[in-house]
Amino acid sequence: MTQTKKTSFDFLTIATGLGAAFSAFALGVYAYLGIFSRHLADDYCSVDFIRTNFFSALLNNYIFVSDRYTNFMLIALSEYISPRTVTILPALFIALWLTGIAWMLSEASRFSKNGWSKLTIAALTFLVVFFALLQAPNRFQILYWRSAMSTHFAPLVFMPFLAAFILKVITESEAKSASFWKYVLGFFIAFIIGGFSEPTVAVMITLLALAFAATWKWMSPSTRSTALKMIGWSLAGAVLALLIMGLAPANYYRVSLGKEPPTIFFLVIRSFQYGLNFIDNSFRTLPLPTLFTVAMPFFMFYNMYASPTSTLTESQRKLARTMLIVIPVLSYLLIVASFAPSVYGQSFPVERARFAGQVSLVAGLMIEGALLGSLLAQWRPAALEKLPLKLASAVLLAVAAFYPLRAGWLALNDIPDYRTRAEAWDTRVIQINDLIAQGETDLLIVQLDGVEGVKEMEITEKHWVNRCAAKYYEVNSIRTAPPK
Repeated sequence: MTQTKKTSFDFLTIATGLGAAFSAFALGVYAYLGIFSRHLADDYCSVDFIRTNFFSALLNNYIFVSDRYTNFMLIALSEYISPRTVTILPALFIALWLTGIAWMLSEASRFSKNGWSKLTIAALTFLVVFFALLQAPNRFQILYWRSAMSTHFAPLVFMPFLAAFILKVITESEAKSASFWKYVLGFFIAFIIGGFSEPTVAVMITLLALAFAATWKWMSPSTRSTALKMIGWSLAGAVLALLIMGLAPANYYRVSLGKEPPTIFFLVIRSFQYGLNFIDNSFRTLPLPTLFTVAMPFFMFYNMYASPTSTLTESQRKLARTMLIVIPVLSYLLIVASFAPSVYGQSFPVERARFAGQVSLVAGLMIEGALLGSLLAQWRPAALEKLPLKLASAVLLAVAAFYPLRAGWLALNDIPDYRTRAEAWDTRVIQINDLIAQGETDLLIVQLDGVEGVKEMEITEKHWVNRCAAKYYEVNSIRTAPPK
């Protein structure tokens, strides 16, 4: 693929810059809302992570509470540094996700020799993160509730780093053989990322397995050996993570008690069925976000590859047409893989557990838009030669860029409610500390409402959140009463 670079700003540069800037604005608002995050529900149950021996707590957690060992380590680190780290984690993880995706796209451009500009990579990075978070089934739980963030968001943040590392090693192997320690590092990174949660490790295993098969079949001999080793070691790390989680004694308590695990046939059929239901529901309930998810990369890539800027070779056109079919299938398979653990637990995935599927859908739609734009730009009938289609695509991209700006502007309306709740939570903590200072061990405190499907402390001290909170504050019991 050849591309003519211009030294001066053109309409595409301006339009792409607007898309990147306005998406960054929306993400900045999402990050800012994180400063109002506070402990909720399962967050209180993390007390043992810092008040007992770490390895003993890790083992007890694995046996009695949860199989997700990396999830445990992230929450333990957060609590060890400071309980108030919950206020900076949303911004930190958004920034990390942007960094990882930008690196991955940069390495992908280098590997495929597409030569995308830094602005193009930046715009695609901001857009994919924006659309993923905009369409998240429950953005509050994914971003602002630490227990859900560490389970369903954190692994997706770190996966692009692994992908970028794999691509970098493969690309560099053309000039020099990869060192053995890089394979081991890939194994270790995949093992750590895999320990966050079952849905995301299922996605990672599916991606790595398909990448391994594609490498075996189609990659050039000069890099095939290194690629197979790199992907194979990473796949082994992910599979080991799944096995360790799958064999955890704690799973007995998490899978519906009194029910036999589903058969393989039922698991497969129901997972594929739920995947279709999810896609259908996403398209019906989010038509406008879906449209812009496809349209913005379409306009961008149409302009990039329209005459006379660049031309696709016949082999590149054939590959693009093939990928138009492959990408939807791949996206669907990743959604199905992310749903399978919930189906095994005999339920449709809860909102937070559907985030990996939503990210897979968003990524697939954006790639489809880019492929369609690139291919349509190659269609140049004489009747269209004199039409300013290249300019039109840049103008449409600039207009579409205002959609992320609108979304960010609307998110600003959440600030008063988030701030009010954070202030109420802080006031209640002061009340708790005052009662403890007075020697009280059975506390009666003001009741706060749950938020976005996340539990709060209830009237009875026997409620599980109350029991965890009592342990967290080191008192006998905590009850709540409505504010007077």
